[in-house]
Amino acid sequence: MVTDGLTPLTFLLFVGLALGSVVVLGSALVALVLKQPLWARRLGWLEGAGLACYALLYLLASLTSHDRALGLGEEKHICEIDCHLAYAVTNVRRAGDSLVVTVSVRFDSLTISEHRPRSASLTPNGRVVILEDGQGRRYPASADNLKRALIPGEAYTTQFVFDVPPTATGLRLLLANGDWETRLMIGHENSWLHGTTTFRLGT
Repeated sequence: MVTDGLTPLTFLLFVGLALGSVVVLGSALVALVLKQPLWARRLGWLEGAGLACYALLYLLASLTSHDRALGLGEEKHICEIDCHLAYAVTNVRRAGDSLVVTVSVRFDSLTISEHRPRSASLTPNGRVVILEDGQGRRYPASADNLKRALIPGEAYTTQFVFDVPPTATGLRLLLANGDWETRLMIGHENSWLHGTTTFRLGT
């Protein structure tokens, strides 16, 4: 399964860092108010050590990653902790000066536990849809038509229209999680210097 890199572990590490920082910095502030500079200094060291460890893991995951390009029909799972929603480019065609890209979206029923009700729907988080060419130019599109809620096993297709010069080559579609906090998560494709998974459009 190809995913965007979000896992329960990396999510918990991010939440743990955020909550831990609040507790440690809050405690350091209390220590300063109570005129306990030694404890405040120790808590500062603890916070610094935690941030350094997180940064090291973050960079290690990013620098050992690589870009990946999927072909027509190949799926990428975009995760909201659990990787339920699968996306694939199923068709690409020219319409005058525009490029029409058809994307299929499905709720992968194999990713749910036996305890989840089959009637329970999932509404995806924000998405980013950008077409990129080999010259580094980017053509963004609205992701509003990817907000549809799905139940396990349900699927639909939608289209994106891009105004792309006919001479543009090396076209790739980036379809990714649009939530800002994913940029701070270890191993996520949105994180700094991390490789991304795109769809090769073959035109």
